[in-house]
Amino acid sequence: MKLFREPLLHFAVAGTGLFAVYAWIDGSGAAEQATGIHEVRIGEGELRWVGETWARQWRREPSREELRGLVLDLLREELLAREARELGLDKDDTVVRRRLAQKMTFLIEDTARISEPAESELRAFYDAHQERFIRPGRVSFEHVFFDRGKRRDAAADARRVLVNLAESDASAADEGDRLLIESDIRDADREAVAAQFGQVFADAVFALSSGEWSGPIESAYGLHLVRVYAATPGEVPPFEDVKAEVLERWRNEQRRIVKERHFAELFRKYDVVADERIEALVGPLPGNVEPADARLEGAGITR
Repeated sequence: MKLFREPLLHFAVAGTGLFAVYAWIDGSGAAEQATGIHEVRIGEGELRWVGETWARQWRREPSREELRGLVLDLLREELLAREARELGLDKDDTVVRRRLAQKMTFLIEDTARISEPAESELRAFYDAHQERFIRPGRVSFEHVFFDRGKRRDAAADARRVLVNLAESDASAADEGDRLLIESDIRDADREAVAAQFGQVFADAVFALSSGEWSGPIESAYGLHLVRVYAATPGEVPPFEDVKAEVLERWRNEQRRIVKERHFAELFRKYDVVADERIEALVGPLPGNVEPADARLEGAGITR
């Protein structure tokens, strides 16, 4: 029994075991190289994955024959993918590169453990980024359209009508030219007005005071006289009203910071060489991780 407690015996047994394992692995590798056959393993995990994928799509379990077809498809896909890599077909392929980059992005986001913030942290984020939660202002207005294509001097005609509308209670309904857009626009935000008339027109309308006819104002169609009769200014809603939105934006910000740090580390890991034309176009390439790390302080993010 004393023999079994000898350290030298334990060392000899362990060495023999390691040698046997190495010989098996080396023999398998040598046999694979000799025969030119590369092993492709498929097991219970792959079987369960294809079955669950089918069930999610078709809302039922696959039949035995359907499952056999799924496994054969998986094997064909794996064999073709391996052969394509051996032939170098994955090199310089935009689709493959983008797909791999997308999968790495998902992996980075999944492995970034972001703890739930305290309410005080959310309030601090809300206070620091209130411009992200502004509810846009809205206006209601009527307009009279003047078509340059139908008038010799549309601007002069618009100014004449503007004087008439300002000096009398005349109706604007009988003035101007026909336009497919309604002449009365109600409760629209700046984006909606810009989508219909153009950004320059929208900016001008939102700068007008209520109650008076103004113009002519240029749009994507021609000239307009405009009277704003109702306006609601933009405002930041109370924290309690947008708490769910604040939480979602906070999470997105933390994910962005994690990805930024990861990319900074990748730039340090890989020696990216850009010629003078590239650097002149995009400027110095990033490589300093400090700013992103500093912003991670107190964010509850670990790697």
